[in-house]
Amino acid sequence: MIANIETIRKEKKLTQDEVAKYLWITRQTFSKLEKGNIEPTLWQAVKLSELLWVEIDNFIETDTKTLSSKNIDWDKYKQIITNFIKYWADDDGKITKTKLAKLCYLLDFAWYYYNLVPITGLEYKKFAQWPVPDAYFSTLEELFEEDYIAIEIKWRSHLIENIWTPSSDKLSEDELNMLQDIAKKWKWKQTHEIVDFTHKQLPWLVSYDKEIIPYGLITQEDLENVY
Repeated sequence: MIANIETIRKEKKLTQDEVAKYLWITRQTFSKLEKGNIEPTLWQAVKLSELLWVEIDNFIETDTKTLSSKNIDWDKYKQIITNFIKYWADDDGKITKTKLAKLCYLLDFAWYYYNLVPITGLEYKKFAQWPVPDAYFSTLEELFEEDYIAIEIKWRSHLIENIWTPSSDKLSEDELNMLQDIAKKWKWKQTHEIVDFTHKQLPWLVSYDKEIIPYGLITQEDLENVY
């Protein structure tokens, strides 16, 4: 076990019973996992990263390497996240974490489809419910700690909303227009609809679990299947 789950759990003010229920396991089994007596499955590692707001690599061994942080414009990535909240959120101003991750993925790969470069340069890994970069979870936590977003936990969902009107100065006009187009197309859609759409795309279909999904594969999709 890489991370000290017990320490992180207590920092989040969660009980063993609460985390066990989230993972659909008994408290006794979670106690063994927390002590490092057993290793989490991939699915459990994903769920732990969701609940505890810690990058998934803290819970699993992985050989894949993410891009160096010096190649990533983190302020721009934060603006992508907060602007998707702005343009997609329901009437209450909130969006689920899974939907938000999907929208960011669609933007990066759609931009690559037209320009042969991604907007962020982040590496997306294939997991059961989503293609997602490790940095997604830590960036949300940073936005939360910086008081840019609020997070409401409702059992199995994390509802995210902006606290302040987001800036977009890091995004070009074309990038912001595409972000708005994607938000408009998928507004009011259910999570499973977005999941089903991305899971039918070639980049998802040909990649292995935990593997980094190649951007270039999106160029082989028909236009109507890009986003």
